[in-house]
Amino acid sequence: MKRFLLTTLSLLLFAVVGAWAQDHSRPTASESAVVRRAAAKPVMISGRVSNDGRRFSIDSENEWDVSNAKALKGHEGGLVTVRCYVDSIRNRIEIVSVNRVQPEVR
Repeated sequence: MKRFLLTTLSLLLFAVVGAWAQDHSRPTASESAVVRRAAAKPVMISGRVSNDGRRFSIDSENEWDVSNAKALKGHEGGLVTVRCYVDSIRNRIEIVSVNRVQPEVR
């Protein structure tokens, strides 16, 4: 009986310690975003802002959600060049700067 109780308690302790170690070894979502941003460099992309300012597209196949849509305020429906961080996993971009593209005059 003593042996059974000791074995059960040691297995229970082993399971609790193992679960605790797994939970604390993974970075939180905000920590991984900070690490991902530090590793990535912003890129320059030219394209069109949607009419509501929440999406950015360079063609019909490449569209991204804009995480900080306020940065595109006043550029709705226009052609712009943005400097942004691209999150390809979530299909989202975070705008750093915006420049309106001037149409070519001939």
